Amino acid sequence: MSYFDVFCYCLKKKWFFAIPVIVALICFGIAWIVPPVFKTDVRLQIDTSGNENSMGTISSMFKSSSLSKLGGSSLSSVFTSQTVVKPSDLYLEILSGREVALSTIHNFHLDTLYKKTADELLLKKFAKDVSIEEDESGIISCGFEAKDKVMARDIVRYMVDMSNERYLKLQKERLDYSLEYLQKQEKELQDSVRAVSEELLKFYRDNHIIDLESQMEITIKTLSGYETQINNFKMSERMQGKDNADLHDMRMKRQILEQKFKELRGRYNEDYIPSDKTLYLNSDWAADKYLYEQRRQTDLKRFMTLLEFVSTEIMSTESQSLKEQPVIQIIQDAYLPDWKVRPKRATWAVAGFGISFVFTFMFIVLKGIFSLSIPCTEDVRGKVERIKSALR
Repeated sequence: MSYFDVFCYCLKKKWFFAIPVIVALICFGIAWIVPPVFKTDVRLQIDTSGNENSMGTISSMFKSSSLSKLGGSSLSSVFTSQTVVKPSDLYLEILSGREVALSTIHNFHLDTLYKKTADELLLKKFAKDVSIEEDESGIISCGFEAKDKVMARDIVRYMVDMSNERYLKLQKERLDYSLEYLQKQEKELQDSVRAVSEELLKFYRDNHIIDLESQMEITIKTLSGYETQINNFKMSERMQGKDNADLHDMRMKRQILEQKFKELRGRYNEDYIPSDKTLYLNSDWAADKYLYEQRRQTDLKRFMTLLEFVSTEIMSTESQSLKEQPVIQIIQDAYLPDWKVRPKRATWAVAGFGISFVFTFMFIVLKGIFSLSIPCTEDVRGKVERIKSALR
């Protein structure tokens, strides 16, 4: 058996190939009669202006600085535990969620259209007709296919409006939650600022300090003058003779200056406190207290910086929580489609023709082989006879 023999036999049975043409016409007619299915969609974008998560900003501020150490574990854990959710991801989750789908099904009585009663079966049917996707530019498309073009348009509008309402509700809850924590942390920061300020005030009062840095400068200048005078007295003593009447006075003055120098520069007792009748301080004691003062002042500045930032975020969050405007920007509203998406008459006709042509060709070839009208080898002929006997 060769392809040429098959071709010649098919030419003898060419009238059989009218069947694919008839099937194609029938499929074309069925596609013409079947009720058309229309699709409409709405294209939108999420408006993210003014909706940034302040918690994320504060979280990054904590992670990038040492403020977390100052605010305590409770303060840093509250801020750094917040997760920044992309607005479009949250909106897509709501739009494609179960709540919106079931509400749409019941509102438009799609259960009578799908002829199902169980929610899970209704959701599966609904999922086949709805399409929700987001492109690379962030544009969200929500489409629906239905035989009623008006219903398809109303359904996508309803889904978008309900998702927007649900999104605003969640946004309001999140802002209220953030505002509550911000206000709580503002109070804690105010208490911290007050505590550090009172600690510094007590430190100044207990140690009779007015301005530690300025007093240290005065003390250092005084020590420098004392040292110069002491050296001058020593040089004068060496130049004077032993019998000089002024030598004793010089020595006494030098010793007094050395004692004063030692009081301001030498070691100090643990219970040492500067006198409230002088601006001079022991330099070693002042250096130790200066480091303590700088640490606490740095803490105070950082607390106040964070307090200012949190207060700003509170005002921003309060203004956002009062907004009731939609978060979506409609780029293309749902429309009444004027062309169906299915059934495609040409597609049905081509598919019917192709399938029926294959079956017709196989039928003709098998008929030719079984009737031995197509020349076969002895081996093929023997197999054909065995098939015939098996079919009897």
